[in-house]
Amino acid sequence: MRLTILGSAGWMPSDQRETACYAVREHDRLLLLDAGTGIRRLATEPSLLAGVAEIDLVLSHFHLDHVIGLSYLAALDRPVTVHGPGDWLYGRPTAQLLDELLRPPYQASRRPFPVRELTEAGVVWGEHRLRVRHQVTHTAPSVAYRLDDALSYCTDTGHDPGNAEFADGCGLLLHEAWSTEDVSDLGHSSAAQAAGIARQAGVERLLLIHLPPGRDVQPLLAQAAAVFPATEIATDGAQLDS
Repeated sequence: MRLTILGSAGWMPSDQRETACYAVREHDRLLLLDAGTGIRRLATEPSLLAGVAEIDLVLSHFHLDHVIGLSYLAALDRPVTVHGPGDWLYGRPTAQLLDELLRPPYQASRRPFPVRELTEAGVVWGEHRLRVRHQVTHTAPSVAYRLDDALSYCTDTGHDPGNAEFADGCGLLLHEAWSTEDVSDLGHSSAAQAAGIARQAGVERLLLIHLPPGRDVQPLLAQAAAVFPATEIATDGAQLDS
């Protein structure tokens, strides 16, 4: 499997980073983690979709920096199935939530893709299992994902020790790092807290994601690396094999 970072920022894009979107490729299948502005790279860089027959897209939650790219899916010219935690975490169907956003007058036509409800059972993706965990420390309920033992994805979460158990033994942990300060009251994690989760989980590598736009991220890297040396900063366009 190959991971491509399509968008590593939170809140809003910058000249260097689009908002949250990560692509996992295996053969002719593509799995997208979140649907921020980073999805546009699949349209503007066609080589990323060469040979892809179908796409599954899973949402961590419904904040705009994670779903605005759904309005770009018509440009991909591939069948896309979207999986969301509407019923599970919000008590309302995902299709209903997205239809409020993806319809006239907010865009020219109605939602062009099918939606499936995400449950605690997770998602079967090809020969792989995508496990899920309800994160309760963000300003809105969010989902952590784990793809076999290859990677775990924990974004839009305050410090949550349960994610260390969830990510235990993974090769790669993608974990948000919003600040060098404790920002638990905002529902986010500091770089040191992300590194602490990585150390407790015994992962091989930590990739800091959901980075603050327009700020120097080197202090985040320095703080996390002091706790967990095998830390890297996510860079849009970078590819990692797992």
